[in-house]
Amino acid sequence: MKNLIVFFLIVSLFAFLYFQSPSLSFDEACSACFVVEKEVEGFDQIKNGNDFLVQVYEDFENFYNSYNEIIKGFNLYFTSLEIDQFAKKVNGQIYQSQSVENIDIYYGYTSMFKDFRYLQGRKVNIQIAVKENEVIVGFPLILTGF
Repeated sequence: MKNLIVFFLIVSLFAFLYFQSPSLSFDEACSACFVVEKEVEGFDQIKNGNDFLVQVYEDFENFYNSYNEIIKGFNLYFTSLEIDQFAKKVNGQIYQSQSVENIDIYYGYTSMFKDFRYLQGRKVNIQIAVKENEVIVGFPLILTGF
């Protein structure tokens, strides 16, 4: 009986490690803007309807992990970004693009972010806008404008 319990625990541990999703990558982002349900002390923020836009300039991952339960969405800002490599980092797929007023916009989905919207019948929770000197990545969408 003891061996069976140990075997079950080992199999459970391996299953947990195998199926655990990778964490969102904040590497190389210049800043981030989080849309949160309530005010967060110690950060620059703007009230927007019932939510707050919180600007974060460093340690984005710590903010994300600390306030995950009140985050409705967020944007990461980059000076440049390889879209295909970023999609691989977040275990995502980009499947639609368009150009609007010299901005290339990409849409896709990742299982790493729980929230999503439907766009033409498909789940979308990554939106990427590429402008001249800036790339904005929004989860689930870019909620602050381009």
